[in-house]
Amino acid sequence: MAGMSNHVNLDALIKRADLATRGEEGEEISSLNVTGLEPKGFLYPALRKPDFQRETASWTPEQVADLIGTFVRLDLIPSVILWRAGQHVFVIDGAHRLSALIAWVHDDYGDGIVSRKYFHDFIPDDQRRAAARTRDLVAAAIGSYQDHKMAIDYPENARADVAERAQRIGWQQIQVQWIRNADHDKAEKSFFRINQGGTKIDAVEQRILKARGSANALSARAIMRGGTGNRYWDKFNHDVQKRISEFGRDIYRLLFEPPLSLPIKTLDVPVGGPGYGPKALPFVFDLVNVVNRTKTADSGSRNVSKDDLPIDHTGEMTVSYLDATRSVIRRLCSNHPSSLGLHPVLYFYAKSGTFQSGALLAFVELFREWETKQFLAFTHIRASFEYFLLTNRGHTEAVRRLGSGSRSRPRLVAFYRRVVTELQGGSSASEIAQKLAVDPAFDFFISPQGDFLDLEEGDFSRETKGAAFLQSALPSAPKCPTCGGFLHINGMQVGHRQPKREGGMASVANAMMQHPFCNSTVAN
Repeated sequence: MAGMSNHVNLDALIKRADLATRGEEGEEISSLNVTGLEPKGFLYPALRKPDFQRETASWTPEQVADLIGTFVRLDLIPSVILWRAGQHVFVIDGAHRLSALIAWVHDDYGDGIVSRKYFHDFIPDDQRRAAARTRDLVAAAIGSYQDHKMAIDYPENARADVAERAQRIGWQQIQVQWIRNADHDKAEKSFFRINQGGTKIDAVEQRILKARGSANALSARAIMRGGTGNRYWDKFNHDVQKRISEFGRDIYRLLFEPPLSLPIKTLDVPVGGPGYGPKALPFVFDLVNVVNRTKTADSGSRNVSKDDLPIDHTGEMTVSYLDATRSVIRRLCSNHPSSLGLHPVLYFYAKSGTFQSGALLAFVELFREWETKQFLAFTHIRASFEYFLLTNRGHTEAVRRLGSGSRSRPRLVAFYRRVVTELQGGSSASEIAQKLAVDPAFDFFISPQGDFLDLEEGDFSRETKGAAFLQSALPSAPKCPTCGGFLHINGMQVGHRQPKREGGMASVANAMMQHPFCNSTVAN
């Protein structure tokens, strides 16, 4: 499969609401049937997830298909746990189970009518691929929900297994348990306690859920869904909501477009790696915190119990965090005049083609204190710096060994600073490599590391294929005529060979591709 993730995004299928919502209590039910999950069924319109709940996007196509198959075969499905608050029925446990059945009923595995409306037609390619695979699995092993409904009236035209199940599908029940005599605080505590079983909430998700009103969490959510999906920021005034959505959309595009597919067969990779999958949210959370210098442990830290992220009551802090994050990513690689247009393959990807978030965050930290004159100075040695990185790939490989966050970032930042300083002092790339190879603080980045790829008999692995392509393609990538650095599709502009101020014409003969920073600052 070409996609970077194998998870089905069912997040749109159950709406979110504030768990503290109150109203008249309704009658509890002991079970529900699948017809109640139809768009106009008696239960579906009332179903809600707590507004802080993680995205319902942790199951693979096989898991979704298996749950549906388990239901239609009358095998045991664990009870879902519900809690009533007024007219809403909150799913405290079982959101994935219910969402899988709702997906079947609605024929929406992350790409259908409900999902497209929820995400404003902003459906990543990986999400579409996962949806298509799920639909194919369900069609082959089970049959669609509509197939079963049609088989009730036209059994002679249906598959034998579908026709047999269709006669009983309408009264098959899903068992329900209720949380009783509990206010919203107790219901929330029940949610976190219960959801440590089954598909557990990882440490980053827990931190974001519990600090859901903080600028850190709101910024990460806005970026991850490109400003769409559930609007966690809808309590702020209209102007703030609009700015958060716009910033989130801009940053998502800067980080994750064009989409990434493996094995890599193009140098046109996204700056931030895959924007869909379990590793994306921790990376974005760390990015926001590193950019804004928050006193928050990184996503890989085990000591997060003392995290105390302040609530953003107006949304202004969230806007500020997002604005700063966008500025930094623009600087790394974009068409903004400030952009250095760093080529992601060289700077942020291992030689196998695997995205290394630690390398990107190290450059964020390195650059955040530089002034314009320091960026200008960097352009003067940039070609040599990139030659050094190209011939000494240990910087991204080391991240794989050391881990991300605080375990590798300080060493990486110090390493990059040292190389820049040495180059500015007149040392060549080979001389620097020789110096660092015998320096205990940096030899890990220079010493032979092996190829870091899994060795297998038979067919080449996906990583080996990617490494072979990059090894061949990257050295021959186009370069900026001003600084000599590699050009990337997301970070180049058309500049004038003879500057406009000197009478340069806007002709093809006078045009050249440059980094935006070189075009706006160095060349003029």
